Amino acid sequence: MKAQLGAVAENLRWYCAPVLPSLRQNLFVFLLIAFAVWLVIVPLLQLVAASFQAGTIVKPEGWTLNHYVEAYSAKVTYEAVVNTLAYAITGTFLSLTIAVLFAWFTERTDLPGRNVIWTLILLPMAMPGMLFAMGWTFLLEPRIGLVNVYLRAFLSLFGLNLTEGPFNIHTLWGLIFLDGIRGVTTIFLIIAGAFRRMDPALEESALASGASGHLVMRRITLPLLTPAILAAGMYSLMVSMDSFELPLIVGLPGRIFVFTTLIYFSAQGLYPPNYGLASAFGTTFLIFGLLLVGLNRLAIRNPERYAIVTGKGYRPRLVRLGKWRFLALGTVSLYVFLTVVAPFAVLLWVSLLPIYQIPSYRAWQMASLKNYMAVLSEDLVLGAVINTLVVGVATATVVLLLAFAISWAVVRLQIRGRAILDGIAFLPQVVPSIILALAMIILYARPPLNVLPIYGTLWIVVLGLTTNYLAFGTRAMNGAVIQVSKELEEAARASGAGRTRMLFRITLPLILPAFVSAWIWVLAHAMRAFSIPLILASSDTELISVRLWIMWERGAATSVAALGIILIVALGFLTGVSRWAVVRITPQD
Repeated sequence: MKAQLGAVAENLRWYCAPVLPSLRQNLFVFLLIAFAVWLVIVPLLQLVAASFQAGTIVKPEGWTLNHYVEAYSAKVTYEAVVNTLAYAITGTFLSLTIAVLFAWFTERTDLPGRNVIWTLILLPMAMPGMLFAMGWTFLLEPRIGLVNVYLRAFLSLFGLNLTEGPFNIHTLWGLIFLDGIRGVTTIFLIIAGAFRRMDPALEESALASGASGHLVMRRITLPLLTPAILAAGMYSLMVSMDSFELPLIVGLPGRIFVFTTLIYFSAQGLYPPNYGLASAFGTTFLIFGLLLVGLNRLAIRNPERYAIVTGKGYRPRLVRLGKWRFLALGTVSLYVFLTVVAPFAVLLWVSLLPIYQIPSYRAWQMASLKNYMAVLSEDLVLGAVINTLVVGVATATVVLLLAFAISWAVVRLQIRGRAILDGIAFLPQVVPSIILALAMIILYARPPLNVLPIYGTLWIVVLGLTTNYLAFGTRAMNGAVIQVSKELEEAARASGAGRTRMLFRITLPLILPAFVSAWIWVLAHAMRAFSIPLILASSDTELISVRLWIMWERGAATSVAALGIILIVALGFLTGVSRWAVVRITPQD
């Protein structure tokens, strides 16, 4: 027996001998690829496999197509497909239109206070999508929404007596409106950067030739911005299709189902949960997302046609708005009011009352801070706060350390496999978060990994959020590592420093501003994340976002508003700390 084992070992050594030097030399990259595959690829493969397996999630019983037959023989599936496409495409078009207009205002016109306007357009990022949806529910709910109550009172003066409405936020058009105005900020950041980098010589030549401003915008400016518009539009489309909070809070009361809510209710709303059906929906959604990415790459396959930066210096000629500047300022002000002021103000008002009431002098006399004291003294809320902090800090730390290692390997090491590593790290960007959460359940709740004590704990939430934010982390770190000259690292290695010491004593301190900024971004987003914690957390591991949803379902509107205001203030504080920290640690000339 020993002789046979010795022969096997010798044969294995002989076969592996040619690759052992390469393996030892590139072990760092291979380990990163293996971990990234485990984190991203394996759960998605398990999701696809589960869609073809009969039985339960714990005891699979062979292969079947019944889940797909069940999924696509139901009328609600096709309604959800139509709703998802209409919601995502129309909302993206609205967001793109507003974002391009605002980018033109701030980059190409003499609109006063453009720097202040930049900041105002970014403000909606401080409000979680769940609270944004809840705020607008208080405003436009058909019966008790503040706007509808006041409108009905006004219309009654003219003899038009309504019992509800005239607006109803719980419709497909209500969802499109909210998605359209909420998606402006991210698209604006992409489009504004492209406007700033574009040489205006072609536009100025066209204007000098007698072309109108409208014609120049349509025939020159927008075509040159095609790659940026396509990139921003594709990103916005994926975000809209991934949207879960708005369809759940606003769409569900109106029985408006989209793909994300269909997946959620298949996995969590049925008894027993039908994970096979949810996996069939998720696999279809995943394939559709990958096709969208492929179409986007095909659309900009000849990027040289859109070159907009030249080698000469240039300064854009600002368009004089004249009397139109007041309309432009009014448009920006209306956007800020709709996205920040109105939902925050109504949440603040509701949080001060013992029960929800329309603003009046009598209601104002009942205002107090009792709801804030009540939610902060509730054990479940305090537990959710602690869990949220633990998950936020752990997720941000793991994401940024892993992203730093991956980005350094991708940027610095000229070896095979680095492109694969970068592609795997970017893949979560095109995978909806609810699908990632579902894949995590299937992976860790079924044999053989169900023996690991991770399912139902905070750590599976951390794993899910780490996978979700890995794409952002690597994009942020890639740019930062590129800016550091490799000569500094080579000098450290020549002085005898090991790779780990070099990375943490040389490279990391030099990119610390970008690292800290990205770390706080991930922390803030992990603290307000909803879909992944909702699916992966248990009753003992609730986060603030999940606790908010449970309270909302139970009708505790005033408590929800108070806890929501606390969360918004905390996220705003984190944003301020981020800015202060980055300024303090950035080297000054």
